[in-house]
Amino acid sequence: MKLSGKTCLITGANSGLGFATAKQFAELGANVVLVCRDFQKGKNAMKEIKKEVPGANLELMICDLASIKSILDFTKKFKETHSELNVLFNNAAVLTQNRTVTEDGYEMMFQINYLAPVLLTTSLLDMLKGSTEARIINIAVPPEKLWVNFDDLQFLTHYKPFDEFMRTKLYLLLYSIELSKRLAGTGGIIVNSIDPGLFKSGLRRESPWLLGKITDLFAVTADKAAESIVFHTLSNEAAENSGKVFVRRQEKMLIPYWNDSQVRKRLWSVTESLIDKHSTV
Repeated sequence: MKLSGKTCLITGANSGLGFATAKQFAELGANVVLVCRDFQKGKNAMKEIKKEVPGANLELMICDLASIKSILDFTKKFKETHSELNVLFNNAAVLTQNRTVTEDGYEMMFQINYLAPVLLTTSLLDMLKGSTEARIINIAVPPEKLWVNFDDLQFLTHYKPFDEFMRTKLYLLLYSIELSKRLAGTGGIIVNSIDPGLFKSGLRRESPWLLGKITDLFAVTADKAAESIVFHTLSNEAAENSGKVFVRRQEKMLIPYWNDSQVRKRLWSVTESLIDKHSTV
């Protein structure tokens, strides 16, 4: 897939991995839509990218992933102002030390890290289907020991920030695999989950002390981590492999739990019922 002239949408694009990926997409000639919560931070990010990539084709759009209304308003506006979407990179994520509830009544990490990318994907799926080539890329490779507690999806009991953060990534991975199965044979949309490796980001401030120290010692830059995202976006091999999981550039074998269609379908059904309460698209 060549990115020149293609429309690429990146959430959380004002810093970290999202910013680095936006810059590298712009270098390859893509029309990059930076989706940010804060207008000024988004403008600053655009300014920085244009310093390094003169002539970059950038657009800033505002969306607060902690608000269902904001997400629906954003997707409505995007569809009204754009004719196609080739790449959807669900990058934005938060790690909160204390359990916080959004205006919609969902636990903050559950909404921003999982429900928001699902709603974005669902709302923009028709645009992706209308593109000759399309990629959905999710940052979602959790530890293999995790499982879904369907009795406590939003961490009401025994809230452990880092564990719950990783659990939201498990939800997104299971959703990604299931989405790829449901899209099979319907067109050219490729859905994959990527772990770009340990990299320096704003999440480090909220990470456990030991992980923070490990990050300081061994993490690569966001620019280096973004190379994995770009690789899988461009890769011809990726075009033939939907529903896969990659750690950096290497495919990771799906463990039996991730391959359990009953678990995936149950999570899909629960998620769909939540989305249907809000979605008007």
